[in-house]
Amino acid sequence: MRRPACLPGVRALLVGAFVSALVLSGGPLRAAEPTFARALDAYLKARTELGRFSGAVLVARGSEVLFRKGYGYADVEARRPFTPETQNEMASISKMFTAMAALKLRDEGKLKLDDSICEYLDPCPEAWGPVTVRHLVHHASGIPDYEERLGLGSAAYLEFMTRPDATERILEEARRCPLEFAPGTKFHYSNSGYVVLAHVIQAAAGRPFAEYVTETLLKPAGMSRSGFFGAGPPPDGLATGYTHGDPGWARMLRGVPLTDGHLKAVPRLPLTPPAGDAGLYSTVDDLLRWSLVMDGGRLVPAAEADEAFTPGLDGYGFGWFSGEGFGRRRYRHNGALPGYLSDFVKFPDDGLTVIVLANLDRTRLSALVRDTCAIVLGLPWDMPARGEVVSLPPAETSRLEGRFSMADGRALTVRRGTELLEVELEGRFSAGLVPLGPLEFYFPLGDGKAFFALDEEGRAVRVNLRYSGEDHVATRPAASPP
Repeated sequence: MRRPACLPGVRALLVGAFVSALVLSGGPLRAAEPTFARALDAYLKARTELGRFSGAVLVARGSEVLFRKGYGYADVEARRPFTPETQNEMASISKMFTAMAALKLRDEGKLKLDDSICEYLDPCPEAWGPVTVRHLVHHASGIPDYEERLGLGSAAYLEFMTRPDATERILEEARRCPLEFAPGTKFHYSNSGYVVLAHVIQAAAGRPFAEYVTETLLKPAGMSRSGFFGAGPPPDGLATGYTHGDPGWARMLRGVPLTDGHLKAVPRLPLTPPAGDAGLYSTVDDLLRWSLVMDGGRLVPAAEADEAFTPGLDGYGFGWFSGEGFGRRRYRHNGALPGYLSDFVKFPDDGLTVIVLANLDRTRLSALVRDTCAIVLGLPWDMPARGEVVSLPPAETSRLEGRFSMADGRALTVRRGTELLEVELEGRFSAGLVPLGPLEFYFPLGDGKAFFALDEEGRAVRVNLRYSGEDHVATRPAASPP
């Protein structure tokens, strides 16, 4: 795989000193304000004012920081703002460091990727004999995922994960469960697999997992505000994680300020080491440092970076999903824990890094990151949907019902549901529409809007589902001649 070209004069040798000074000094290297900056700031402010975002966003080209700003609150009760320096739980972004630790131990001659994991674990179930380190890295081990079983954020999940021995219990339960498939034959994302991988790394390194990753990766990268939970006292600047109940469509679309009293702090999970699936905390600045490391240099040579980005089954490399987005190569990983969300995106051919952290788990982060990337890349996007919910009588909605045809020939059906007007795209989805006017609706599934056009008789002849910055238009076929 061709590696991303480094910008002139930017080498990984400088990451720990030059880049560290630039980003953390409060005076990052900036050219003139990029054309997208005002639009992105307006978009993120709108999300925050609606109560749909609290966190920080950083955009960089190479080491040049193009956008870096915090929104909302790291602590709502204390009104402490969320800034780019705020530390946030990384959740599954931790996996890229766990996977890189395995590569480093391979380079040190302390493990082989195709070794059976039973060479490093005692006791080791007989069923794990065929499971290799590589299988764990690529989510191809067949070890069932504990998060899938418990349900992220559920009462059962919180009861299990708030216990101080949760990480050890994950390992013990994994040992007792049968494999879901023969190792190496399928991709099935497994947080349990990365907990097992962290134990393998710990055994091969001969020292605690968190210590090895910190000394081998975090410190050399200059990631001074990053670390692992349980390896020391929690950082003073860590953001509080929040969630909230369903505010209802009317309040949500009108906007619910973050200070409205509806946010609920989420119980802090111990994430006791070696939690290789989710134990890291960090900042947008420190993740930029890691992005630069992954461009190739002294700490992670170009060949090793290429290896990390090379996809296995289902596009998963060494802690990165490798594929395409917006018509270009993209490396990405996101993370989710109760109260915390994160997304880390690299567009190698553009030299761009986009990092988004949030401490509100009801944020529609996929939509926010999609729009952020589109704004940065100069592609179509939309401001967050907002409006006043109205009540429409049956006579108003019945004229909108019917069968429409998309440009590709698929049928789009609009019909009255139990509570809302519903739209169904053949073979794709069925979703409700929230009325904002006689011909304008909020489309929750796409976090966009639906617009209807009527003919002279007052019957809908055109539907436009506008989401992800694009129009998806369907028209009512002309009536067949008698």
